[in-house]
Order: sequence, then C-alpha cells, then structure tokens
Amino acid sequence: MQKIIKYKVSDDAEFVREIELKDDSSFKDLHTAIQKACKYDPSLITMFYIVNGDWEVDDEPENEILLERMDEKTQQDCRLMEDTPLNFVKVEKGQKYLYMYDLLSERCFFVEVVDVRNFTKKDEKTKFPKCTFAEGLPPQQIEMDDLEEEFEENPNIEDFDEFDEEEENPYYDNEFEDGYDEFGGGYNDDYNY
Repeated sequence: MQKIIKYKVSDDAEFVREIELKDDSSFKDLHTAIQKACKYDPSLITMFYIVNGDWEVDDEPENEILLERMDEKTQQDCRLMEDTPLNFVKVEKGQKYLYMYDLLSERCFFVEVVDVRNFTKKDEKTKFPKCTFAEGLPPQQIEMDDLEEEFEENPNIEDFDEFDEEEENPYYDNEFEDGYDEFGGGYNDDYNY
C-alpha cells in the first residue's frame, strides 16, 4: 500500500516547513519541494546526508545523496537524488537527513520524518508534494553572483589569483612542501585540526 511521508524541514532558528510526499517520490522531488517552499533557485548544487539520531554524519559515500556528481571518481558510490526513491529504505518516523542547501557556505536544514501514513481516498484529489505548514522566513539563498559582487565591492578582500608563480605569492609557504613539519612528523597542526 502506498504511504504518505511528512517531513519537517527546519534550521536552528525559527524557520520550519512541513512537506508531504508519496513514498515512491524521489529525493529530487523532496529537494524541489524544499526549494519551492523556500522560493529558492532549485538549480544550485545541493545534497542530502543520511544521519543518525543525533544528527551526526557518517562520511561514507553511500550516505550522500547528490543532486549531481561533481567528480565521477570520488563520488561514484554516492546516490543521485533523481535515482533514489524516498522509500529506498523502510521509511520510519524519526529518520533524519541533513539537507545542504548552500554548499558554498556550508548551510543546511534539518530534515526529519514526522509522520508516515497510508494513502487514503482523500489523497487521490491532492497534488503532491504539498507544503502543509510554514513558519518563519527561510534563510537567504546565496548565489555565485552574490559572492562575486561581494568581492567586487569589498576592497579589503585580496585576490590570491593575481600571482603567476608560487614564488611570487607572499601567501605561499613552500618551506614544508612535502607535507611534513620540521620534525618530520606530518602536517604542522597549530590549530588542532
């Protein structure tokens, strides 16, 4: 029997959307519904991460669901949104995903399954996906044009591409070009990375 899945989409502020989709819809359908509910441009690169109950990401490629692959070699095991149905695993209340809607500044929404119900006769007349609840304004979407304007308008941002050779670039430090610190013990980790 077909199911209807209700997702809660939120950030850590006051923005919330609830979206219902049929369980045989794809993650691309969910992506498009989120983008439409936020009035975002759906063509920008986004991705879903499958996370655990504490919102922690396991960086295995099979836990990434991409709008499109940017690198076939490193992302060959990642799922694609358009090829991945929402029910590729058994859908249960409480399942969680991170939806990276802004990869440039690493901003995301928390997406959680809040209800799973049977498809009813009443649903036959409903067009899915459907936004059933909206609270707060979505964060502003940042586009490439916005970043280019910021670089053009801010004279304090330096252009690191103006140097032709590494030796000419005062920001390039080739002292430890092989990746080891002066003691031969690996990268110098002054910042505890």
